[in-house]
Amino acid sequence: MLSQLSNPFVVIENPLLFDSIPELLVGLLQVFNIIAVPFVVFFIMLAGFKYVTARGNTEKVTEASRSLTNAIIGSVLIFGSVAIATIIQNLVDAAAR
Repeated sequence: MLSQLSNPFVVIENPLLFDSIPELLVGLLQVFNIIAVPFVVFFIMLAGFKYVTARGNTEKVTEASRSLTNAIIGSVLIFGSVAIATIIQNLVDAAAR
């Protein structure tokens, strides 16, 4: 116990797998994407179900088209977030060198 007290330097290891904040953000976004995939699939299937049940009713077809458009826009934003974060991480890393 005395030897532990006499050592003024304590080494604390990083418990995370990431060495910087941008790497951590990219990792979190990748986990978010894994969680978001079922939701994207669900909303695209819901829009398809709305198309099938519209039966030619123009208001319901318009609503189904809007639902499909929103699902596609949402999926592009979700999946594009990792690309944007990776680009920002590469820019920060290049500027730090």
